[in-house]
Amino acid sequence: MDSKFLTNYSNITFLDKLKDCIKKCNTFCFSVSFIKKAGLTLFTREMEEALERGVKGKIITSTYQNFTDVSSLRVFKDWINKYPNFECHIDFNCFGDNGFHSKGYLFEYDNSNEFLVGSTNITRYALLKNVEWNVAIKSKSDTDSIKDAYLEFDDLWRRTFDLSEDIIKKYSLVQAYAIDKWDMDYFNPETVEVKPNSMQRKALKELRRYRDTGCHRSLVISATGSGKTYLAAFDVRNFDAKRCLFIVHRDTILKDARDTFVKVFGVTKTYGMFTGKEQDLDCDFIFASSNMLAKHLDYFKKDEFDYIVFDEVHHIVAEGGMKIFDYFNPEFLLGLTATPERMDNKDVFELFDKNVPFELRLRDAISSDLVVPFHYYAIRDEYVDYSYKDKMRISSEIAKSINVEFISSQIEKHRVKSEKLKCLAFCTNIEHCKLMAEELLDIGYNAIALTGKNDLGERIKAFRDLEDESHPLEIICAVDILNEGVDIPAVNMVLFLRPTESSTIFLQQLGRGLRKYPNKEYLTVLDFIGNNYDRSVQIALALGTLGKTTYTEKTYLMDLIRDDFKSLSIPGVEIFFDDLSKVEILDYIKNQNFNKADYLKKDYENFKKYLRKESYPTHMDYLESDIAPDLIRFLKSSFKGGKNKSYYSFLKKIGEEEIPIFNDEQKELIDNLSDLLPIVRVDEYIIIKQLLDKSLNLDELLTYNSKVSKETLKHALYILKNKKIINERYELKVSSLTEDFKDYLLDLIEYGLARYEVDFGEYEGTFKIFANYYKEQVMTVSLMNPNDTMKGTKFLDNGDTYVFVNLKKDASVADRLNYRDKFINSGIFQWESENNTTRSNSIGTKILNTKKVYLFVRKMESEDGITLPYTYFGTGEFTNVRDTVNNGKPTLTLDIILDNKVDKEYYLDFNIEEGEE
Repeated sequence: MDSKFLTNYSNITFLDKLKDCIKKCNTFCFSVSFIKKAGLTLFTREMEEALERGVKGKIITSTYQNFTDVSSLRVFKDWINKYPNFECHIDFNCFGDNGFHSKGYLFEYDNSNEFLVGSTNITRYALLKNVEWNVAIKSKSDTDSIKDAYLEFDDLWRRTFDLSEDIIKKYSLVQAYAIDKWDMDYFNPETVEVKPNSMQRKALKELRRYRDTGCHRSLVISATGSGKTYLAAFDVRNFDAKRCLFIVHRDTILKDARDTFVKVFGVTKTYGMFTGKEQDLDCDFIFASSNMLAKHLDYFKKDEFDYIVFDEVHHIVAEGGMKIFDYFNPEFLLGLTATPERMDNKDVFELFDKNVPFELRLRDAISSDLVVPFHYYAIRDEYVDYSYKDKMRISSEIAKSINVEFISSQIEKHRVKSEKLKCLAFCTNIEHCKLMAEELLDIGYNAIALTGKNDLGERIKAFRDLEDESHPLEIICAVDILNEGVDIPAVNMVLFLRPTESSTIFLQQLGRGLRKYPNKEYLTVLDFIGNNYDRSVQIALALGTLGKTTYTEKTYLMDLIRDDFKSLSIPGVEIFFDDLSKVEILDYIKNQNFNKADYLKKDYENFKKYLRKESYPTHMDYLESDIAPDLIRFLKSSFKGGKNKSYYSFLKKIGEEEIPIFNDEQKELIDNLSDLLPIVRVDEYIIIKQLLDKSLNLDELLTYNSKVSKETLKHALYILKNKKIINERYELKVSSLTEDFKDYLLDLIEYGLARYEVDFGEYEGTFKIFANYYKEQVMTVSLMNPNDTMKGTKFLDNGDTYVFVNLKKDASVADRLNYRDKFINSGIFQWESENNTTRSNSIGTKILNTKKVYLFVRKMESEDGITLPYTYFGTGEFTNVRDTVNNGKPTLTLDIILDNKVDKEYYLDFNIEEGEE
C-alpha cells in the first residue's frame, strides 16, 4: 500500500493528483459536500475526456448549507444526458440535522484502487489557495479502508436522490430565497418575517466571501442605527449555526438583540439570557452581558458555540472582553461596531486579523433610510482668526464672550423651537472644552464639559440627561471621547467649534448625531469657520465625497459650493454655505494646490493619526476605511524631482521612517506595478500574485472572473513585459524576493484587486458606464497597444470609434461658450472633429462610416500636476452632421445620440442643463 500527504503547497498538489487520477482511472466515485462551478472548471476538461473514453463515474453532492451552486448541478445534468456512463446523486435534506460533509474521491484502475480523502471540497479556493490536508491511499488489493469507503459510498448512494431537473428547479427556488444569488444560504420562506435591506445584503455577501477564503473572524463597521443586529441574525442563519452566543457590554440592549433574532428565526430556535438576573444555559441562542459572562466562563465549554457575535466590539479591549475573546473557540466570530478606533491604542482591527468585509458609506446609509439626513450650515465666524499657530490662542478666541453670543444667535436661529435642544459641541482640547461649557452656562444654556478624563459612568449619565426630556441639560461640550463610541441617538444639533484639519475627522464627527430617534427628522450641523483658514477646503472635500461624481476636481468643488451641494441628491440632506464662507473657501480652492507635497503630507498624517498606527497605513487601509483620502492622489502627484509612481515613492519623499528598505531593483518593480493603478482589469495583478508563489499557470487564472480569458491573459503578459515587470521567461524582474518585499507586493496587489471590485465589479460590455479610464487603459481593455498615440478619436476596423473629449472646464466662461464639445442634454452630446476634417478626406470618411461611438469625456486635461481620467458615458451613434469652421480650418460637428441617458448626479459636474430633452 502506498500513501501520500497532499496539500495545495506540496510538491504534487491535491489538484495535480486529482487530475492525474482522473486521466488514468477506469471508474471514479466522488462524495463531496460542497461543489462550485469555479472549482469544477479547474478539472472539467479531464473529467469530460475521461467520460468520452468510457470511464464510469458517480458523484454524490449535497445542498447542505445551500453552498453547492446550481451551475455545477447543471453541468452534472448535462453529463448525465450526454454520457450514459455517468450518474449523479444529491443529498436534498436526506439526513435531517446531520450535515452532509464528506470529501472523498475513489478511483479504480486496471490492477489497483486509490482513495483521496481529506478536507478539500470542489471549490476554487479549496483547490488552489486554502490550507487543506488530504491523504492519497493506493493499493493493488482492496484494503479495509478502501473497502469501507466503497461500502459507505454505496449506502449514501441508496439514501440520496437521482439528480433530476425537478430537484434542480426546487433547489433553484430555495436559492431564490437566499440573501444573494452568489454563494448565499437558504432563507426558509415559512419562517422569514423580515428580510435584509440592500446594505445588509452587500455585507452578508462579503461575509460569505471572506469565509470562503478561510476567514474565521470578521469585523463589520456600520453606521450607528443602520441595523447591525439584524445583519448579525441574518448571517447566523446563513451560517446555519446550531448554537450562537451574542455578547453586549450593556444589559439594557440585550432584550432588543434577542427580539431581533426572534423576528428572524421565529420558533425554530430557543432563546435565553445570561445576566445577573437570568442564567439560561440550555437554549440554542444565548444573549449575554460581557461583565456577567467574564465572571462565569467555566459554565461553558470552549467550543460550546459555533458562532459568536460581539456587539459594539470596540469595548472588547476592556479586561473582561478580552478574557471572553481569548476563552472561546467558535467556528466563526463576528465583531460589530460603528466606532472601531479607540483612544488607548489597542487595535480592534488586529483582533479580527484585519478582516473588514464591509463598511457602510454614509451616503448609502442616509439614502437607505438607515440613519437620519442632516442640514449643514457653514457659518463665517469673523470673531475668530484661524491663522494663529498657537491652538490655545484660537481656543480662547472661540470662547470669548462676543463670539459665544454669536454662536448662541446661530443656535437659536437654526434650532427646532418646539423641541428640547440636545446638542453636542466638538471642541479643540480639554481646556477649550471646559471654557466653552462655562461661557455657554454664563449666557443661559445648561451645558457641561465631557472629556477623556471623565469615567464611563459620568459619560453615560451625561448622555442620559441630554436625552431626558425633563432634564435641563442642553449642550455637552466634548473632546477626546469620540473613539469611545459616543452614542446619543436623541442628539438634534452638532456644533463644530474648532478648525477642520481633516476631512476624515470631519466625517467621523458628523456621523455622531445621525442615529435615528423617534420624531427626529434630521440633524442640524453648525460649522463655525474662522478667518484666514487655509484648510477650510477640507470641509468641501469631505462633503464632496458624499456624491457619486467620478473625480473631485477643484472646479467641481467650486460648483458644488456655489450650488449649495444640491447636485449630491441625497434625500433630506441640505447644505448651506453663507456668502462670506463661500467667498473665502472658493478663493482658497482656486489658489490652493491640493497635490503639493505639504498638503498631501498633511492628509497622510491625518489619516495615519485617525488609524492610530505606528507604522505606515497599508494600501488596503485606504480601501477599508470609508473616510480615507484617495490613495491614487498620492501615487499620481509630482514633487521633489518628479512623479511619485508608487505609494512607496510617496512615503519616501515625505520622510516616513516606518517603512521597509528596498533596493533599486525592487523599487523599480513596485513603481512599474503601481503605475497600473487604478486597474481596469485584473489580469496583470492576478498574474503577478500567482508568480509570487509559483510559476505561471494561465489555466488556473481563467476562472477568476468572467472578464478573464486566454486573450486577455496573453495581452496582460505583453503589458507586463513592456513595463519591465516580468522577463521573457515569465518571471518577476527582481533577483531578491525578501519577505518584506513580498508582503508589500501582496498588499499592493490586494488593494488593486479589491479596488477593482469596488470601481467595476461585474458589468456587461467592454466598458462600465460612468467609470473612469485613461486613454492607455481604454487601449488595454480593447487588447491594443496602450502606447498608441491618438488625438480625439480612435477608429477601429469593425466600424467602432472611440471619441475622447476635454470639456475645458478650467477655461474661462467666454471660451467655454465658444466651445462646441458639450452636452446638449442628458441624451445628446455635441462633438466637433479635429481641424482639417471634411466629409471627403480620410478622417471624415471614417467618421461618416462609424457604426457605433464610444464616448469618453473628462472635464479638463489635468489639475495641479495630475492628469485626469475620462468618464465613460456609453455608446451612441453619430447624427446631424454639420460642416463647420474652427480658426479658419474646416471641421465636422456632429451630435452623438447616447444609448443611455446621463444620471442626474452628473449634471453639475459635466455642465448638463436640466430641462426638456
